[in-house]
Amino acid sequence: MRRVFVYGTLRVGMYNYEYYYKAHDTFRRYAYVKGSLHAIRGKAYPALTIGDEMVLGEIHEVPDDVQNEVDLMEGFFGEGRIENEYDKVFCTIYDDLGEEIDHLPVYFYNLRNPENRKLIGDVISCNDYVKYLEIRKTDER
Repeated sequence: MRRVFVYGTLRVGMYNYEYYYKAHDTFRRYAYVKGSLHAIRGKAYPALTIGDEMVLGEIHEVPDDVQNEVDLMEGFFGEGRIENEYDKVFCTIYDDLGEEIDHLPVYFYNLRNPENRKLIGDVISCNDYVKYLEIRKTDER
């Protein structure tokens, strides 16, 4: 089993959570990581980049074989590979009071890849991808 921090479509209730994690009862708790959350042009998932905002996400404990599948889905082919869509970076994880609670892998959007840089969209200022989708849905009505 591996613990991982997720902030986008692997969060509880989102489509990748339903596909990869739900059957394994992986959710452990809500938490935060420092970064900057962005929309990605033409994609239905977010990008986390380096930053100082507290981005809401979740800690999950996942079977190794499932996490290996998720690495491929996230476009993570190995450490430092330019073709990665996301890099896996070990980061400090915080609770809602800003206290350090863990050090876990987090998928950061690979901005070393020039194709990825072209797709970075607006900052998601609420720092919560699920809330951002709810706000967008309400605004479309």
